[in-house]
Amino acid sequence: MSPTPIAQGHNIQAYTYWDSPVPANLAGQNFTDPVIFNPTTFTLITTSREAVLVDTPTVRSRAEPVADWIAEVIEGRKLSTIYITHGHGDHFFAAGVIQERFPEAIIRATQGTYEHMQEQLSPAFWDGFWVPTFPELQESPKPNLTVEALPKGKDGFIVDGHEFRAVEVVGGDTASSTVLHVPSLDLIVGGDVVYGGCYQYLAENTTPELRHKWIDALDQVAKLHPKVVVPSHRLSTDGFGLDNLEATKEYIRTWANLDAETKTWQEMEAAVLKAYPKRIGNYILRLSELVTKGDLQLP
Repeated sequence: MSPTPIAQGHNIQAYTYWDSPVPANLAGQNFTDPVIFNPTTFTLITTSREAVLVDTPTVRSRAEPVADWIAEVIEGRKLSTIYITHGHGDHFFAAGVIQERFPEAIIRATQGTYEHMQEQLSPAFWDGFWVPTFPELQESPKPNLTVEALPKGKDGFIVDGHEFRAVEVVGGDTASSTVLHVPSLDLIVGGDVVYGGCYQYLAENTTPELRHKWIDALDQVAKLHPKVVVPSHRLSTDGFGLDNLEATKEYIRTWANLDAETKTWQEMEAAVLKAYPKRIGNYILRLSELVTKGDLQLP
C-alpha cells in the first residue's frame, strides 16, 4: 500500500514517519522507574525529481528503518537535502547513517543551528549527556558531519522549483530554533518549537522571559498562516492542525504556574501528571523538573 501524504500540492507532497519512544537513561540519576525519550516524527517532502528530509533519529538502529521508509516513498527520486531544525542531538546525530544510503543528500541548517550542533558534539555534551542517555551511541564514532550553513539573510533553499524557508524564531525548547516553512504546501515542520501530545522540554526555559519567547515564537509560526503543522514530538494519533500551536502555549503557561505552586520536583511531577495524564515521554518530564527545581544542571 502506497504511503499517504499529509499534504499535497502541484508536484509536491509531504509524508511523515512516526518513530516510537526510545528507552533512555537519565544520566547521574538512580531512578528505579524506567524512563522513555519522546517519540519523534520525521517529515519527508517529495517533488517531481527530489526529496527533502527534515531531521533524523539519534542512533543507527532507529535511522536504518527511516532510510528504508525514505527509499520506499521516493522511489526514483533523489534525496537531495537533510534539513536540521535545531541543534539537539536527537534531531541530527544519525544524519550520517541516512547519507550512507543517500550519499547525494546535503545536510543544511541555519548558521545558528550549525553552531548549536557543534556545541552538542563537544565533550561536555557528547560524553557527559548524550552517550549516557543513549548508550548505543558508543557503538559508532562520534558524528563527523559536513553541514552547509545557510547564509545569513538567505535562510532558505529551492528544490525542484519549490521554496523551502528556514524560519528562525525567537524561542523554542532550545536556542537557535527554526521551523521549516513550505509555502506551496501551506506546511510548517515545527521541530521542537511545536509539540504534540508529549511532555515538553523546559529545562532550557527556566525563566519567565525565556518561556514568553517560546510563546512569541508560536505566534510567529501562526503569522505564516499554515494549514498543516507537524510537531516533532507527538503521539501517533495526533493530527497536524493549528491546534498544536495553542496546546503548546497552554502547556508552557501551565508549567509556569505549577512551578510557582510546588517546591520539589516530586511535587511538580505529580501536578504535571494530574494536569496532563495522557502525555508521554517521562524522560523529558523528569529532566525538565530536575533542572527547573535546581536539582540538576545541564552541561
